[in-house]
Amino acid sequence: MKAALGKQMFDNGLSYSVINTYRSAMNLIFAPSEEDRKNINRFLKGVAKMRPPHPKYKFTWDPDPVLSFVKNWYPLNRLNIENLTYKLVFLMAITSASRTQTLSKIKITDIIKLERKIEIRVTERIKTSAPNKFQPLLIFPYFREAPELCVAHTIETYLERTSQYRKDHEYLILTHKKPIHPATSQTISRWLKRVLILGGVDTTVFSSHSIRHASTSAASRKGINIDIIRDTAGWTPASNTFFEFYNRPLSEPREKAETILNIGRE
Repeated sequence: MKAALGKQMFDNGLSYSVINTYRSAMNLIFAPSEEDRKNINRFLKGVAKMRPPHPKYKFTWDPDPVLSFVKNWYPLNRLNIENLTYKLVFLMAITSASRTQTLSKIKITDIIKLERKIEIRVTERIKTSAPNKFQPLLIFPYFREAPELCVAHTIETYLERTSQYRKDHEYLILTHKKPIHPATSQTISRWLKRVLILGGVDTTVFSSHSIRHASTSAASRKGINIDIIRDTAGWTPASNTFFEFYNRPLSEPREKAETILNIGRE
């Protein structure tokens, strides 16, 4: 990316993150000289100061009403496949703060059923995959006090209900309409947005990715250790991503923060 092109992008109002993405792509394709690289880096530092990146959201939504809504989709064996699928992806997303890409890459062989929990070790390459970096490990304890919100129980039931449609499909999450095939990240995102709408979240403001914000922020309000939040969401121990971009107050602050899965039990 030449400085002139970068200035043109800046003059056109593009954000720092967009210009930096162009820079990364151009570096891969054209391998600029050391002198050009220094000039580009200097230019990007200036852009960052004049037009610093901002978090997408200034506040987040409360998971409680959505979970109260999803809780009513029970018993699981009486749900149609569509609603069972919606419930599965939402509970997995809200309790693990996983990206939709991660959920779409879960294989049946990744699932390990233990006495008190289900562990899922995602083996496929995802956005955060890198050398010497651990792949996601999702842990879903059996929540026997409230089976209608138990992710592990929902996974078991989903596997049983979809076994007749699986054929050779190795991925956990499948589409619920013919032709049956593994659900893509984009499809799961649409399903999550649908659940948010049904649960009363304003999706003109919040996208499906906001579940990651709502989940981690709710955990923080409850007093969960930041190291656990980082580890669960897949951030490195030294990462400040949570504080800079994800830790957001509620749009309508509550006097009392409750554990994510204990809501709606009163």
